[in-house]
Amino acid sequence: MRSGSRPLPRWAGFLIVALIALGLAWWELARQTSGPGSGPREAAVILTVDGPFPPVLYVENGTDYRIAFTSLDEEYALEGVPQAEQPAVGPGQVVFGQLRAEPAWNGRRLGPYGPTVRVVDSLDTLVARGEVYPVAVIAGERELIPRQVRLPEGGWAQVGGTSLSAPRMLAIAGTDVHLALWPGQRMDLTLEVPGPGTYAVECEQGCEPGGWRGAFRVEAVAGSVPWVESRDSGPAEIGRPAPDFALYDLNGRVVRLSDFRGKKPVFVNFWATWCPPCRREMPAMEELLARRGEEVAILAVNYREPRDQVDDFMKELALTFPALLDVRGDVAHRYDVWSYPTSVFIDADGIIRGRFIGELSPAMMDDFIDALTADAAVFPSSGPPG
Repeated sequence: MRSGSRPLPRWAGFLIVALIALGLAWWELARQTSGPGSGPREAAVILTVDGPFPPVLYVENGTDYRIAFTSLDEEYALEGVPQAEQPAVGPGQVVFGQLRAEPAWNGRRLGPYGPTVRVVDSLDTLVARGEVYPVAVIAGERELIPRQVRLPEGGWAQVGGTSLSAPRMLAIAGTDVHLALWPGQRMDLTLEVPGPGTYAVECEQGCEPGGWRGAFRVEAVAGSVPWVESRDSGPAEIGRPAPDFALYDLNGRVVRLSDFRGKKPVFVNFWATWCPPCRREMPAMEELLARRGEEVAILAVNYREPRDQVDDFMKELALTFPALLDVRGDVAHRYDVWSYPTSVFIDADGIIRGRFIGELSPAMMDDFIDALTADAAVFPSSGPPG
């Protein structure tokens, strides 16, 4: 620098510092996003003579996927799998393909032996509908495939897994879930998805020393269904407006309580398949529907059970009234339900007029409906004595 040269202006010094800070921030962001969680989402498919697992591969619209294929018993052609690394996959092998989830893929099969692709706007929808989300995992030499299994909170997942070369015992850190995986076999486990967060998968037995990578990432559900009115609108008490809610039924339709307002009273029954009094009570509810269905609507709100389990129960007892899936328990909590069954009776104006905790007899059901439809309603007591 020449003697007598002028110093840099103060603003220029601030600009240089800001540029350096921006560069460091960009480098840190690039470093954080260059790991397993960046790029396409990963999924796995296990091929067998009995069919693929998962049988249905759920993918989110507009998302790129890198899909690992393996076989349990013989060689399978991968014709039709986009960008497959090789034309076939055999036992103990992993071959990757690529898929861009777009509506054109919905309902198509991924290769001649692969799963049916279902394109959804969000996995949250599966949770709200009570669907069990099938996920395949493969235990490799040093890592889980996919390296990060993405699950939506509040639902259920069926995890089907295999190992490539040796028996391996895996554990999901922070839970009591253990996966024992064998070569040439698919081991299944259905689990209720825990709260949001990243859960490391640890290899307890059968892995080479020196570290093992894998994780289950549970993401918070952001969907608006199921939906229930907030507590700011007031408690769910007799004489007050019934909190509105919207839930999926077993046919995938959204049923909203307020749709009945101004039309007919509603008998809301909170229940579960594991509840013996519920099993005894529901045939009487079906008879009530046959006799007085023109006078009252019946909504059976199931507490936190998978759709297939509820569907099997309804078919077993030949029940035809709507079963609604309260998969996260939000509606039951909003109505302060703590025992099953619990019944809430709402008049045509949307006002809670009666509540009963426990099993209702057919005569008691008629008494409540009579009170709902009478001009001067006198309701029975809210529960059995004591």
